[in-house]
Amino acid sequence: MKACSAAKVALLSVLAASVRAAPVDPALPAYEPRVIEPPANASYLAPTGAISVVGYNDMAEMLHALGLRFAMLHPGLRFAWDLPGTKAAPAALAAGRSLFAPMGAEFSGRELADYRAATGTEPVAFSIAHASLSPRALSGPLAILVHRDNPLDKLTLAEVAGIFAGTKPRPGLRPCGLGTSTALGRFMRERALGGAAFAPDFAGFAQSADVVRRVAEDPHAIGFAAAVSANAGVRFLALAPGPGAEPVALTEDNLIAGRYPLDRHLLIYARIPLDPVAAEFLRFALSRDGQAIIAAGTLGYLPLSARDAAAERTKLAPR
Repeated sequence: MKACSAAKVALLSVLAASVRAAPVDPALPAYEPRVIEPPANASYLAPTGAISVVGYNDMAEMLHALGLRFAMLHPGLRFAWDLPGTKAAPAALAAGRSLFAPMGAEFSGRELADYRAATGTEPVAFSIAHASLSPRALSGPLAILVHRDNPLDKLTLAEVAGIFAGTKPRPGLRPCGLGTSTALGRFMRERALGGAAFAPDFAGFAQSADVVRRVAEDPHAIGFAAAVSANAGVRFLALAPGPGAEPVALTEDNLIAGRYPLDRHLLIYARIPLDPVAAEFLRFALSRDGQAIIAAGTLGYLPLSARDAAAERTKLAPR
């Protein structure tokens, strides 16, 4: 009872504290509960019978609220959340200690290799929300930053790749960003550089705040960092995804519509074959009801469009 009351308070706090909930696509399907129960010998069940989930700390508000509503619709189910951070999730999923793995970044190459070695299978990733533009959040879309006095206002992704990989540098621009070993550094190389290495003169940092500080202090710097770390000393560049395409500004509307090319997502990884409880929770999270809860959060994480949620739901089909 105590855990349920605390969860109810958490959900009410989410709904009350939200200043402006992002719009939820009315074309998203309503959730219709199905009868489910965990397998009797499920390794993720705590001694109390609660469903254990290990993962990302910045998804705590969202998961508690989703979990409370899900449990109300499925009496007898309850969750035990253990959310120290993204790095704890892959090993817990591989070992079966967690129903699913909530994460703020994709599995790294090492995490995937370890998962394969432990399970002999591949995990499947579901995007359940867009990253946030709120400084209260930890996970933001990747922004290309310049000093506030730099007149540059837009680039194509090909130009971004040329600058940061060093194949087509821009005179007077000094590239910087997150180092190769970081999740954002890997994301940048994969999404914008086609896997290429950073330029020899690239300055790598451990934290987005360090990159923002460098760009704010150097009128000739150009960097990439999580947008949530930006300050008044820097500006975001609009990005054109391809030749002849219109540059896209980094806004909530463009993120939800899927137009901004360096968007990031909050993820839930699951084992294959999908556990029935995990599949049903994901079906709920990707419904209009689940996305409304996500949109009402205080950290500014953004709901998926009906089109994007439908694409994620296709992954629920038996394999």
